[in-house]
Amino acid sequence: MRDFGIFLANLRASAGLSLEDLATLVGGSKSTLSRLENNEVPQPFKGSTRRLVLNLAEILCPSRKETERYLSLAEINRELLTEVEEFQLGFTPHVVAGSPEETTNLERWEQIYKQLINQLEEQQAKLGVTKSPPYLKTKLQEYTNTLQEIQRRLNRLRNDHKAPETANVQVVPTNSTRFIEGKIVVGYNYGEEINTSSQSNSLYTLASANANRLMQLANIDCFAVDDFMVLTNSNNFAGWDREDIITTALSTSLPVPDDIEEVRKQKLPAIEERFTNSSHYRLYSYTPAFSDRKGLEVTLAPIGFHDYYTLATLLDEPLLTGLDGSQISIRQKYGNTAFTYNADNQGTCLIPSTVCLAGILVTQDQQIVLMQRSSSVAFYPNHWSASFEETMNASGPDPKGILRPGDRDFFDCATRGLEEEFGLTPEAIEDIKILSLNVEYLILAIGVIALIRVNLTAEEVKTSWLLKAADKDEASKFATLSTDLSAVVDKLFSNVLWHPTARMRLIQFLFHTYGIDPVAKAIKVRKEV
Repeated sequence: MRDFGIFLANLRASAGLSLEDLATLVGGSKSTLSRLENNEVPQPFKGSTRRLVLNLAEILCPSRKETERYLSLAEINRELLTEVEEFQLGFTPHVVAGSPEETTNLERWEQIYKQLINQLEEQQAKLGVTKSPPYLKTKLQEYTNTLQEIQRRLNRLRNDHKAPETANVQVVPTNSTRFIEGKIVVGYNYGEEINTSSQSNSLYTLASANANRLMQLANIDCFAVDDFMVLTNSNNFAGWDREDIITTALSTSLPVPDDIEEVRKQKLPAIEERFTNSSHYRLYSYTPAFSDRKGLEVTLAPIGFHDYYTLATLLDEPLLTGLDGSQISIRQKYGNTAFTYNADNQGTCLIPSTVCLAGILVTQDQQIVLMQRSSSVAFYPNHWSASFEETMNASGPDPKGILRPGDRDFFDCATRGLEEEFGLTPEAIEDIKILSLNVEYLILAIGVIALIRVNLTAEEVKTSWLLKAADKDEASKFATLSTDLSAVVDKLFSNVLWHPTARMRLIQFLFHTYGIDPVAKAIKVRKEV
């Protein structure tokens, strides 16, 4: 019995909650919680105490492993849990499609999950969204995800025909995996899956089939170019300065659904053999850039390289189990949360991925730097970039095992990227503007587009890259493109093997420089010609 109190106290500490805050969330009293942590309440727990103990598990246990350990220490037999209690603790149900009880069960489950969501939202409102632990936000998103899948199945059954199921939308496979020089290479054939010399030159028909399917899955419309979709952007892409963005970094990583965690564990040994588990950031939430908000608030959480790279080639593999017991992919089951990062809501994306800065570099002589990625990089080898990519670092070990302080914000990441990729010092930077946050299809990474102007000519930047850059070998060729509107528009539709974020960067640069309407008109005119 003594172990239960210790375990409960450790869970509360990990969630960063005081006894008073936790009491507010679960509807109990501070004194009762203190007695539980000090093992002053006799087991077996009964009545209202048992109910409180289960509510605590719902709030504090980030994974099924912790939940099962918690129940064991609390001497609560899972076989004696009610259906509602099982769902509350994350034991997701299954009902075979076409079974006689399918509709009845789904209708009952629909009401249960609505009730669970309402209860958690009410509890969270009492404490305040900003003070709620990340576990709670993840739990709410998992409930919502399950409810949506139940409702989709009910809609098909009630319509008495099998309507298109967004949860099982088949995606165009782009994540080819190869081993090159001992590295796992992802996206090697990306350029073959899209028509880089697009038949349609309309600004609003540049989204790939993958982007359109993911937006359909998430029930959202946004501006997309190739496999890159805008999550939120500065007003008319004018850009945010450092003082416009408030960045908060959490100290602990976020939980992921149990079935995703199981996949990660299975694939981890192969990744551990080849890569150091360096520390990066994932996006936890952001405040939407509404017109009455000049700036942006973002919250980041640490994530290890292994945590997302183990999944990089597997998002479209049928490795998970759906509510009907069928095998489905991670993207099919959780892809509808790909755009969910709203700080004012209760959800966050359930598929872990990293924050990557997508920098577009403009020189003093008005040239955009284009770089061809080398054949040995892990993502999109041989693709042309405009101009470089840099994964955002959290404090922790780098790939060589050396401790690093991490990036304080997107601007730090951009500055570090310029130094590592081009050998440029901070003194060379004239200005940095963050234009937007975006979602990149393949691994659902958050792409932060940064427009960086330097006080050097293109020739000086090339010289620095060739002679000073620590990571020079990540790129194989250097090229430039005039910032002239017609020159960039022509390049957009040339037959180039583009990095999936490159054309979006070029277009957002045009938006920033010339305005949205003139850019749309220029693209339309080119189409007509």
